[in-house]
Amino acid sequence: MATTTKKATVTSTNGRCGAEFGSCPEGQCCSQYGYCGVSSDHCTTGCQSSFGQCGSTTNKKTSVKKTTATTKMATTTKKATVTSTNGRCGTEFGSCPEGQCCSQYGYCGVSSDHCTTGCQSSFGQCGAISSSTGLKYYDSCINKKHWALTFDDGPYDYDMDLLDLLKKKGVKATFFINGANVMDIKTTKAKNIIQRMDKDGHIVASHTWSHADIAKISKSELIKEMTQLEDYIYKYIGKKPAFMRPPYGSGDGNVSIAKTLGDLGYSAAILWNVDTLDWDQRGVDYALSQFKKYQGKPILSLNHNYYGGITKNKLLELAEKEIDYMKKQGYISVTMDECLGLEAYK
Repeated sequence: MATTTKKATVTSTNGRCGAEFGSCPEGQCCSQYGYCGVSSDHCTTGCQSSFGQCGSTTNKKTSVKKTTATTKMATTTKKATVTSTNGRCGTEFGSCPEGQCCSQYGYCGVSSDHCTTGCQSSFGQCGAISSSTGLKYYDSCINKKHWALTFDDGPYDYDMDLLDLLKKKGVKATFFINGANVMDIKTTKAKNIIQRMDKDGHIVASHTWSHADIAKISKSELIKEMTQLEDYIYKYIGKKPAFMRPPYGSGDGNVSIAKTLGDLGYSAAILWNVDTLDWDQRGVDYALSQFKKYQGKPILSLNHNYYGGITKNKLLELAEKEIDYMKKQGYISVTMDECLGLEAYK
């Protein structure tokens, strides 16, 4: 049975939870990593009962897939007059914000899980969300034997060694880099790393200028975070990225953010379906166990160029073990453009 303790009095409205963000909306669990949800990952091991429910939950959501396969036009009916502000929807909560669907389980969003089977048209849009924003969130590749290896938070000191390893293994990756997070992109060292990433056939994409949580900044700040970084990428490799990864995986379902990024020329916000948790020092065995869970399915994995306590050996050992394991399973390593069938640059 689900258990709760006395919750924080502030209710989170951005999907995060914990001392900094407050408690999750009613019926949701706060995961050990500070995200609200109702899956077993949120509600069991490490669940923070001070900020939400823990244990089994009722009316669980199905896992959200970010790609949209349906081409059915979106439809709406007369919506409830009250607009939800906590991500929930239905008779008790009201309708979803403009441009979002109300899933059969009463959650607002824009994925196919929200907008197709069981979608509640009285409380939001139903059918495929219009692609007029120009940007969608993705968390897996198209081909079930494709594996996209991605790295966040570079450039960093060990990247040349990592690039040597990838070249030796014949693997291409996608690097979601920052401008002023760990290494200053304005330095010659950063410039050389980024230029080699491109020269070696890897994809260079955006992770915002300063690793900002895009759900917590203004539109003007978001534009600056994106354009300031892409200007330097263009200066170094002559191309501006069309792919970005939102720090903390934030902003999914936020139509305003999607429109802003789409207007800037971004076509894809890239999440992941395999998280190695390298930043949490989980080690090689844990990482490989996560890959095993998705065998037979397309895999989009998350590693980091930098995290607290990283060493060159840790970075290279994990990358090499992942590559060897995935090759043994018959997977083909691809960059994000091949993974999604989209152009990587504007």
